[in-house]
Amino acid sequence: MPMGPVRRALHASPGQAFMGMSGMHVMISSPASKFTRPVRARHVITMPDRILLVSPASPLNPRSGAQQRTALLHAALQTLGEVDLLLLEPTTCASRLASAKPGILAHGLWHQHFFGRGKFKPDAALNQALKTGGLDPGSYSLIVSRYLTPACKLHIPPGTRTIVDLDDWGYHYPPGALALAARLKSGYAAWLARRQLKRFDAFFFVSRRDQAPYPGLSSVVLPNIPFDPPAEPFPQSDSATLLFVGSLWYAPNREGIDRFLARCWPAIKAARPDARLLLAGAAPPPVRQAWERHPDVSAPGFVNDLDETYRQAALTIAPIYSGGGTNIKILESLAYGRACITTPHCADAFQADLATTGLGVASHDARFSELCIAWLGDMDQRRLQAEKSRSLLETHYSRALFIERVTQLVRPHA
Repeated sequence: MPMGPVRRALHASPGQAFMGMSGMHVMISSPASKFTRPVRARHVITMPDRILLVSPASPLNPRSGAQQRTALLHAALQTLGEVDLLLLEPTTCASRLASAKPGILAHGLWHQHFFGRGKFKPDAALNQALKTGGLDPGSYSLIVSRYLTPACKLHIPPGTRTIVDLDDWGYHYPPGALALAARLKSGYAAWLARRQLKRFDAFFFVSRRDQAPYPGLSSVVLPNIPFDPPAEPFPQSDSATLLFVGSLWYAPNREGIDRFLARCWPAIKAARPDARLLLAGAAPPPVRQAWERHPDVSAPGFVNDLDETYRQAALTIAPIYSGGGTNIKILESLAYGRACITTPHCADAFQADLATTGLGVASHDARFSELCIAWLGDMDQRRLQAEKSRSLLETHYSRALFIERVTQLVRPHA
């Protein structure tokens, strides 16, 4: 539904008027413009306010978890008003505009600063390129940003309301993972990121764990949810296949698989010679080839038929010890009817809603191996765990709840 009207009108430059869903819009176009869009006006034209969704991950072909969350947020915002998409990504080259694909208003690249205050400063070159292209952040009543850094790169004028989706907030490092110098550097980066929060009006957190340290912020928990779950969980399989699904170029996932193969897989294979491990997710070919040197391990990369992949699996694993967010792979597994063996780091994100329903939580490597061996041999236990999680998923991790939470935060700030 449309939000409150604002006054807009024709600029002096040549333009073309057309009729849209909300009445007459005014468009401008010039040879220097990278895109065409409605522009702010002084008088004459009345039209609904618009929302600008800023993201480094496109929602238009959602394959990765980041793209899927962006697609869910985009769809939820569209129930509240007209939404423009600004794709903002880091680059090691100069800040500039890139060619935008259909459905994307503009595609901006900002020069990446890996450390220090420059990481969160507005990017002057990027903002000038956007201005030249015709995009004025001040012409929107609300700007919603996936992640903190893209929002920080924009010059957002006073009076423009802002919401930041703090996905992957509170990045966790396992004990002993970093040397002292690296820990100090990481701590400083986190402190610097927290200082940026005062620049924005409201926030989405993915879990109560992430939200709890910030009681003074205007925020709601917007959980990660399965993107396209089956209507009903799949029947249990008598296979001996363990499955991992996720972006395997992402360091916490890659490091977790390395640890599992080194410390757990030999014990599992000794107890269950028929056990197989399928690693479904994009990763560099050399990494996948190294994993496939282990006995009965397959790492095909991105899998097109995820339904069939889950159907053939006995259970899933999520041996993740670091990172942020909520590891959507766990909820997706439960939605498909597959119990998941994971770590306390992952399980803690779901403690308030799932507790450990559907999960086997292993506090150390030997326990992880034991649970894999036990559940491979106990289909009834796997079925029981999956069935117990079904109603909790529908209550706490549904698309309807996702839209409700977006609406809850957006309406007071629109």
